[in-house]
Amino acid sequence: MAESFPNAENAFRGAFNNPDPTPHLLELIWANPVLPTITDLVYVYMSLVAESPAQIYKYTEALASVRKSKITVGGGDRLCNPAQQNIGHAFNDVFVGFHSFDLDDVNDKSVTPSNEFLVASLISAVSMTCTFCDSPAQVGALLRGLHYDDENYGDDVSSREIRVLGACIQLLVAGSYLYGPRGTDVGRVDVLGALERIKAADIVKNPNGQQLLQVCG
Repeated sequence: MAESFPNAENAFRGAFNNPDPTPHLLELIWANPVLPTITDLVYVYMSLVAESPAQIYKYTEALASVRKSKITVGGGDRLCNPAQQNIGHAFNDVFVGFHSFDLDDVNDKSVTPSNEFLVASLISAVSMTCTFCDSPAQVGALLRGLHYDDENYGDDVSSREIRVLGACIQLLVAGSYLYGPRGTDVGRVDVLGALERIKAADIVKNPNGQQLLQVCG
C-alpha cells in the first residue's frame, strides 16, 4: 500500500484503538491533508472490519465523525491537475475504488465470517447507509446475487452461493436506503420473488447461510 506519510497504517490503527478514535484520526489527517491519506485511512478501516466484522459499527462511527469535519484535502482533478476537495468527496472517491475492486470477483467460496466478498458486502451496505459512497458496483453486486442464473450478470455457478449471501447482507443492512429515493435501480426489482426462487433452487447449502437467507426473505 502506498502510504501518504511514513508509517501511516500503524498510525491509523493506533488511532482506531483509542476509546474515542475521532480526535486522533483528525489530527493525522490535518497533518497530512492529501487524498492518499484518506486512501490509507479507508484501507485501515476496511482491514479492521475484515479482522473483526462484529466491530464494524464502532469503527464506522469514528469514520462518520471524521467525514463530518470541514477538512479539505489535496488531490487532482480528472485531468490530473492539482485540486482541493472536501473530505466527503474524497471519501466517496476512495470508497468507489475499493468497492469496484472488492465486489467484482468471488475468490473464496467458503461461507465464513472472514470471507472477503461477504465482508466487502457488509462494508458496502454500511457505506451506503452512512453516505460514504453510492456506486454502481454496490448495486451491481446486489443484482448479480439476486439474478444468480442470469447470464447478463456474468453468472458463475461456483460463486452463486456467496453472491446470493452478499446480496442478503446488503439487503438486511441497507434495505431501507436501497428502497429510498436513491435506490431506484433496486426498487424496480421483485426482491421477494427473487429470494423465493433462490430458496426453491436450493442455491444456499451452508446452514448459517440458510438462516441468513430466511431472515432476509
